[in-house]
Amino acid sequence: MKNNDMNIVWEPSEELIATCSLTRFIESLHARSVVSCQSYEELYRWSVESPLVFWDELARYVGVFGEGDFSPAYTSDASLPTPLSREWFPNFRLNFAQNMLQGNDDDVVIISWSESAIRRSLSRKVVREEVFSLAAHLKGCGVTPTSRVFAYMPHIPEATTCMLATATLGGVWSSCGTDYKVDGIILRMEQIQPSFFVAVRRYRWRGQWIDVSSVVEQIVNRIESITDVVIVDYCDDESALRELSFSREVGVHLYQDIARTKCATTWEFEQFSFMHPLYVMFSSGTTGKPKAIVHTAGGTLLEHKKELLLHGDVRTGDRVFYQTSTSWMMWNWVVSALACDACVVMYDGDPMLDNGGILWKLAEEVSVTHFGTSAAYLGVLEKKKVYPNTIGAFESLRALFSTGSTLYSSQFDFIASTIKPLWIQSISGGTDIIGCFGLGCPLKPVIRGEVQAKSLGYDVQVFDTEGARIIDREGELVCASPAPSMPVGFLNDADGALYRKAYFEDFKGVWRHGDFLIETKEGGLVFLGRSDATLKPAGVRVATADIYSGLSGIAEIKESLAVGYTPQGESAERIVLFVVLEKECAFDVTLEQRICETLKQRNSFYVPSVVVVAPEIPKTSNGKVSELTVKRILRGDDLGNRSALANPECLLFFEGEGRRMVRERLG
Repeated sequence: MKNNDMNIVWEPSEELIATCSLTRFIESLHARSVVSCQSYEELYRWSVESPLVFWDELARYVGVFGEGDFSPAYTSDASLPTPLSREWFPNFRLNFAQNMLQGNDDDVVIISWSESAIRRSLSRKVVREEVFSLAAHLKGCGVTPTSRVFAYMPHIPEATTCMLATATLGGVWSSCGTDYKVDGIILRMEQIQPSFFVAVRRYRWRGQWIDVSSVVEQIVNRIESITDVVIVDYCDDESALRELSFSREVGVHLYQDIARTKCATTWEFEQFSFMHPLYVMFSSGTTGKPKAIVHTAGGTLLEHKKELLLHGDVRTGDRVFYQTSTSWMMWNWVVSALACDACVVMYDGDPMLDNGGILWKLAEEVSVTHFGTSAAYLGVLEKKKVYPNTIGAFESLRALFSTGSTLYSSQFDFIASTIKPLWIQSISGGTDIIGCFGLGCPLKPVIRGEVQAKSLGYDVQVFDTEGARIIDREGELVCASPAPSMPVGFLNDADGALYRKAYFEDFKGVWRHGDFLIETKEGGLVFLGRSDATLKPAGVRVATADIYSGLSGIAEIKESLAVGYTPQGESAERIVLFVVLEKECAFDVTLEQRICETLKQRNSFYVPSVVVVAPEIPKTSNGKVSELTVKRILRGDDLGNRSALANPECLLFFEGEGRRMVRERLG
């Protein structure tokens, strides 16, 4: 793969290069005679070759508040569960919430919009007071540093303040959005066994208030570890809310009553070890029971500050938005902007409100500086011909983050032409590290279709199936170095067996993440999707992202899903393509031929053996297409955990007519 000027869609200005935090970090290292780096590549190489020094220097530079000494950055411990396990910053203690709440009282730190036209701006003083009131109440109800709190909440300020109150006391937080069904929530809560449950009785979606009182009741009745429930009511007609009824006695507390009980404006924060647990995150669970991944307070804080400050160039007073739900790690990620002295901008509701314009109205009106979204959302805008630059000029907007799925090359052009030319940060990582392996870089140009840079401190490489490093060829994403945001472990996995199997089974001593990608000679990364979803027609590996990218220009196709299928009695895999059509569009021989010809022009191996029209594509709660679910259906395998999907009802088509049509055509 060769880059040239035609593939550059953005270049950093001299002013950005001179003033960004990454440059200042490099200058500070040089001034203190730590290391002299003339480029990002040199800095990255040093960060993975000298990890003890790098992580120590990083913690000092980004400003982790606490007590003790940053040295040593880590110590090895043979008793820990994996080859890359370390005891990080053993001589340093901190409180995560304290780091998030530092700063001037009057600064606006949360701006929130919702479908119901609720517009809120919260100062740091107001946020602190609510957090301290909640923390005092939770402490009085028995929340301790060993307690677990689970939330069923939309992306609203109360989710953040409840999390911070839990972290203030050293409790462990886990959450999911209101997009989850009961069985999916229960599957996660059964592993956590929380004592406290935070929930809403209603949420807003597509112009309607959706009553979920029965969901809350079912959860409390089925999870017997719950002793107390905090109810957050934020609808515009609270008189219509019905009383909750539980099958056993639990304490029920109204958030609004707690928040109105003002306590002291200061708090004596207890300090905890760097490795103290903060979050339990869950894998998607599309291949089985979701993994309960435990992340530490120190590891999360340090990684997020590194990514936001150095890679994303988030500055004091910036306004950072991410389109997310509390189910997705991007909620945890964007909330950490508070620790960077920035303002977190939230939206609760349907992002396609106002014909797809609502998020751009928000960005324009509140002067968002960093706008975060997904390739799937941008793809919908492109299909619907929604052009944000007709809504606003976005003079404050400096960067656009995109993750969740692969950002196609053509989408870089769509962003530049219909929003404005800006720094496109295609980023990629995962719940597993509550962060990113591939990130933006303010010192480098943006190349169409590529992630700019590897994450500092992560020895990211691409391996072939034999475990050899490869360049300019498709392979597996691996990480050969320890990092503080790698999980401390899984719940209910005392000997680390599940942890080792998840990441270290394929390559000895090296983390395999499960992504399929290419590392270019210039150091860029081209992500191609999940490696376990790649196709192998005629034994040739094909990334589904390449097929989806090829189909993005066909107006009749709303979305698509490609899987490999081996007909009975055959050894060669065939590509099966499912497509969802735009309204009023019909599928006929001409459209099928155009689909195949379009893909053939890219690569003859991309051409499907059969094209099937589907009413809907199965997706996880964060919008990722679930190829593996459909592949298992076609093979006749047991699906196991359907609740991992946001729309499990759509599987009826694939289990019935979809599978029948494929087998009739291919055998």
